[in-house]
Amino acid sequence: MPAFYHLIKDGEVSQDLIIVGVGRREITTDQFREMMATAVQEVNPKEFKLELWEKIISHMEYQKGKFEDESLYSNLTTLLEKFDADFRACVPRFFYLATPPQHYETILTHLHNSKLSEGCGQGTSLYTRLLIEKPFGKDLETAQHLDQLLGKIFEERQIYRIDHYLGKETVQNILSFRFANGMFEPTWNNKFIDHVQITLAEETGVGNRGTFYDGVGALRDVVQNHMLEMLAVCAMEQPRAFDAASIRDERVKVMRAINCIAPATVATAVVRGQYEGYLKEKDISPVSETETFIALKLTIDTPRWRGVPFYIRTGRKLPKKVTEISIHFKKPIVCSTDTTKIEGQVCLFPEPKVLQNVLSIRIEPDEMITLRLMAKKPGFGTDLTPIKMTFDYKETFQEDSPAAYERLLLDTIHGDATLFARTDGIAASWQFVTQILKGFSKIEPKLISYKPGTWGPVDADKLIEKDGRHWFLG
Repeated sequence: MPAFYHLIKDGEVSQDLIIVGVGRREITTDQFREMMATAVQEVNPKEFKLELWEKIISHMEYQKGKFEDESLYSNLTTLLEKFDADFRACVPRFFYLATPPQHYETILTHLHNSKLSEGCGQGTSLYTRLLIEKPFGKDLETAQHLDQLLGKIFEERQIYRIDHYLGKETVQNILSFRFANGMFEPTWNNKFIDHVQITLAEETGVGNRGTFYDGVGALRDVVQNHMLEMLAVCAMEQPRAFDAASIRDERVKVMRAINCIAPATVATAVVRGQYEGYLKEKDISPVSETETFIALKLTIDTPRWRGVPFYIRTGRKLPKKVTEISIHFKKPIVCSTDTTKIEGQVCLFPEPKVLQNVLSIRIEPDEMITLRLMAKKPGFGTDLTPIKMTFDYKETFQEDSPAAYERLLLDTIHGDATLFARTDGIAASWQFVTQILKGFSKIEPKLISYKPGTWGPVDADKLIEKDGRHWFLG
């Protein structure tokens, strides 16, 4: 709702937008409007304009009912037909499923049976779209079942699978950064890059999401979607054109090229943890074996990335909230003396003083791109020190980037699917994750406890340090 409010305030979306809340809660339309007003004000109270809000809520309704009850959809049909009559037009319909995933099949089936999915009449499905929140299934089998159901009711061009990380400005900018700057793309490969790290850390616990989270865990909640989608954007080849089909094609190719971690080797490639106190959180089973932390190492089988490891870690109750992709370049030729020659090149600097160049792409909370370089300290001699060159979005452009949901909602209205997950990409990511899920039973201990405020289990450090590398945040 805050995203819609900002889009309307900025003139990107008409004030005539009709919003219908559908849910089980025993509330009135007025109470629903109050809830939405509170949500908007909490995000940015200074931007809240009462006059504008009163215009918005004049087109806001609430329809109460149980998702499995046919009468809910009958009442909804009557309400939407009233809007068509009021506007004397066939109003485009956007069905946004922000419900627990276990309700998806019930809602989709009733949308189909009630013909709500067909729009206001024959041939109007072109203007009917479905927005659906992750997770898309809980493993490969359930994801494929959901996809088959979606395919019976909607065409692929009508389906918008939301992964809000793809809507974040810094993630979108990775492609421009790579392909619009000639200095980066030639080195964006295994000849120059040593390894890649992706961190998605949350400072908070599960909060009020216990019921949802305990049935999902970090691997399904974050790795399968957000982190693998970010990896795909980082590792994809240059698309034939910067259109939705071409960009999504290249992201999917990366997903398919990820080498699956065999269940028998999960114990050596994946670290699974749970923060102390998780079992006492609200709506959490006292014997839960759900992970709140995952760290893993994977590889991509393409000519560009063959031999380059990708290290991923995510968790809750970590020291701070941060999402970052860091590209670690190989060290230059180093040696123990100033005069040694290697392959015909003079080696100037001894190894202990030379750090890797690292390109850090900070996605949240502060959006920036930082490049770590080595420079000579002022004075006599050749003493080196690492320095940072930083591009800060807010400082450079003197304005905030659009919120991820603003971009995604607007793209849905415009029919642009570039920043949305596609069915074949989801299947490929679930193929990878499902093999890890199968291997969880072979891990001993199944869960490693870690203290809140730390960077997860010590085993996560060992995972990367055994390769001679260390976790990094720019």
